[in-house]
Amino acid sequence: MFTSATALTDPRVLKEADALSEAGHDVIVLAWDRTAEVSRTIQMNGWRLENLGPRATHGAGVRNTGRYLTYWRDAARRAIELEPDAIHCHNLDSAPIALRVMRRARRRPVFVADFHEIYRESRALPQRGIAGILARAAARYLERRSILRADLVITVVEGQVYYYRDLGARTVLVVENAPDHRRYAPVERHEPEFVVSFIGQKRWLPSLANLMSAVQRLPGVRALLVGGGPAEQQVAQMAATMQRVDARGSVEPAEIPALYQCSDAVYCCYDASLLNWRTSFPVKSMEAMACALPVICTKGTWIAEYVERNGLGIAVDDTDVADIERALAALASNREAAREMGRRGRAIVERELNWDVVSRRLVRAYASLVGGAAVSVE
Repeated sequence: MFTSATALTDPRVLKEADALSEAGHDVIVLAWDRTAEVSRTIQMNGWRLENLGPRATHGAGVRNTGRYLTYWRDAARRAIELEPDAIHCHNLDSAPIALRVMRRARRRPVFVADFHEIYRESRALPQRGIAGILARAAARYLERRSILRADLVITVVEGQVYYYRDLGARTVLVVENAPDHRRYAPVERHEPEFVVSFIGQKRWLPSLANLMSAVQRLPGVRALLVGGGPAEQQVAQMAATMQRVDARGSVEPAEIPALYQCSDAVYCCYDASLLNWRTSFPVKSMEAMACALPVICTKGTWIAEYVERNGLGIAVDDTDVADIERALAALASNREAAREMGRRGRAIVERELNWDVVSRRLVRAYASLVGGAAVSVE
């Protein structure tokens, strides 16, 4: 496996490596340790993590171009030495490694392209100006090359399957970034104050600013905003001027389940102008469902249709403070209806949207790939 981030901070990489290792595969993850502070080799749960350089800063954009080239080169060299039966790239920015390995390896390995997001249509790339035109063109070129070469394309949500099929993917498998439902206990809060939480990377300031403003109009409602990200400092500065807004920084993944126990609803709104977010299945929405909490999401998105179809929460226009206020007021004034939304979500997680169930699709796909049979996507 290849990942252009420190693998220890990416739960999806860890979960997939664990699942394949438990299924009997020998798994080696070649990760880009941009901090240069992690041991070069770490033995994990039956698999091995090898950390490569060079040191770099996340979010540095084109300034990291030379460092990307170094990581791609070193990871490809190491993979060729290992002579793997399969290579598995996490996200588009590690696909160049797979393409290089397939060109230079003595025998062609199976190639799995695992896209955590639609990279071209996300905030991972500039979207405007000359820089945006060039970056998006390069991403589209790399998408087409890697997808056409891939034996299997993995996406994290049903709403993005069509995107990869339109680019020529032969087989697309949905492997949601589903939670381990045993880690998340259903919330049973009966406090007078209604708490709406956002726990994750703070990337989209306008939506979070509107949530904080909506809370100011509702004396019985408080917002809990936890996590790092590009907008962390701005959120903290705004929260300091407002009432009933608790803004905190980054936390360890192990701390997240306990934070949901302090919540009555989960806010899952993102920038719907980007195709990636319009079609995404936010991890925090699945975590909310696992905790039996109602979901507040953005209208006009894939997750909004899913939430409303299954009765799991409320979709809002997150550019409209009054609409967010109405949703919060509706949930806070009818706690039993909110709890029923949460119970429906928990039932879905227990039945089909948990990592035990979802990871079986990945394991079955690998069994087909290595055995040379057609991949089943059922």
